[in-house]
Amino acid sequence: MKRFCLLALIFSALAFSASAQNYNVREEVASDWYKFSGLDNLLSFDVPELTQSPKGYKPFYVSHYGRHGSRYAYMAETYKTLWEMMHTAADNGNLTEFGERLLPRLDSFYEKVRYHVGELTPLGWEQHREIARRMVAFFPEAFPKGARVDAASSPTQRAIVSMTSFCTSLAATAPYLDIYAHQGSLECLATSPNLAPAELRTKGPGFPFPFEEPEVFFEKCFPDWRNVYSRIFKDVDAAFAGKSPSDVSYKLQMLIAGVNSLPSDVKTDFSDILTGDEPVKLWEYSNFVRFKQYRAHRTPYCSVVCDFIDKADRRISLLENGEARKAWSGADLRFGHDHVMMALYQIMDIEHFGHEPESSSEVAYWFQDYESPMATNIQFVFYRPKKGSGPVLVKLIRNGVEVHLGDLPCPDFPYYRWDDVREFLLGRVAHFTGK
Repeated sequence: MKRFCLLALIFSALAFSASAQNYNVREEVASDWYKFSGLDNLLSFDVPELTQSPKGYKPFYVSHYGRHGSRYAYMAETYKTLWEMMHTAADNGNLTEFGERLLPRLDSFYEKVRYHVGELTPLGWEQHREIARRMVAFFPEAFPKGARVDAASSPTQRAIVSMTSFCTSLAATAPYLDIYAHQGSLECLATSPNLAPAELRTKGPGFPFPFEEPEVFFEKCFPDWRNVYSRIFKDVDAAFAGKSPSDVSYKLQMLIAGVNSLPSDVKTDFSDILTGDEPVKLWEYSNFVRFKQYRAHRTPYCSVVCDFIDKADRRISLLENGEARKAWSGADLRFGHDHVMMALYQIMDIEHFGHEPESSSEVAYWFQDYESPMATNIQFVFYRPKKGSGPVLVKLIRNGVEVHLGDLPCPDFPYYRWDDVREFLLGRVAHFTGK
């Protein structure tokens, strides 16, 4: 993996960035294994200190969405595709010397992972425990005795177990909380809308994909893809036998990057399959595929944004009506997936992820899938005046870092007025739903 640090020398583009536009992205991916890893990047807890509460204010409520923690690959084909191709090639005498050395390593790895597809790993469990501990430590005023914590999960095992980890950690850190965890069809509208009953999903006008199909982009982005497979197979065409090069390469990126999340006795380094600038090209293609997938989710996943708004309004109403503190303090927690998180980035325009690139080659400048590592989380933290009256304030934290909502003015960043954020989010929802 150290090889990836040397790849930065390949790229000498002029450094320039404006807002979320990142012209250095290819150079950064070349020098950073975890950025190459894309969605299999690992959450970092090495983050700047958070800004102190605004003068005269204190936190009272947190609204959260979290991607499940580190896991095994979510589909068996990630592990099977190259393994099956190589076994067929071995039977036909079509492996190179490198391929013959690689196959036993892949065999050993495959036996360790084949029955764990989609499962949360111990690292994934610990990630959510730590996020929960930090939430209480950073915002203790939001978690007084009896404060209500409501947690909902997508129906997938890895999300439910992530929720369980988070809630048990909260209970251990603050045993006086009132915690309720649940999962059901209606909860999917706030956690994984693609799994909600079809008649309940948010609908809208639709937005056609403006660029070429991923298979076409693959040939443009990675024209020398055959070089990768010629290290493994003597006859690349025979090895593929009708398989899509772009699809096989997409799964290859996940195979190589996915080892980040695995237990130490399972991890296997496959980075030697790639050389030179191939990791960057492979990442850019994978990133483009994700961009197309998540762009299509923006309208149906507006229901998650509406859930943020509705539940915040409910807590604020209880606060303003003079209800007991435990009624309006605490947290609403949602646990789901990267496809939801990255759609939220675009709907909410978090750090300008909602910007529409002008061409397919610009996608990587504006959209980077590594911004949603395992256990990615966003938290809206709400603040109320300590005394007297005043507007409710809110800040948005992504993976422990305070972030912006598009071009919404924020003179006292990171603290927005909730009324302004609410209006901004409703406007974004209306854009994608036509309502």
